[in-house]
Amino acid sequence: MDTPTKSILFGAASALFLASASYASPAGQAFEVTGAEASHTLFFDAEGGYTKQTDEGAKVGAWTLEDEVLCLIPADDPEPRCGGWVDLEVGESTISTEWSRDGSEVTILRIE
Repeated sequence: MDTPTKSILFGAASALFLASASYASPAGQAFEVTGAEASHTLFFDAEGGYTKQTDEGAKVGAWTLEDEVLCLIPADDPEPRCGGWVDLEVGESTISTEWSRDGSEVTILRIE
């Protein structure tokens, strides 16, 4: 195999590896989170902020994503809540126990 062909194959393999190793962020996405007793909607902006909309009103905070761990830092509480990030398509959902305060199951549905 000649050098140009090796370079092309190496470049293609590297691009494939990087694409499979990357993951999307929640920026620009919205999720409906439903538990046994309550539900809310989370809207994530591209600047690292989020809005949590409940029946009682809205709360805001900041978010970070590192090594597939999403952390939410509420503006009124300096203690972050962190859990695994699952990249969902619009209409897809997942069930998690990481995001409820008592360890009960919540359904997370991507709506936007």
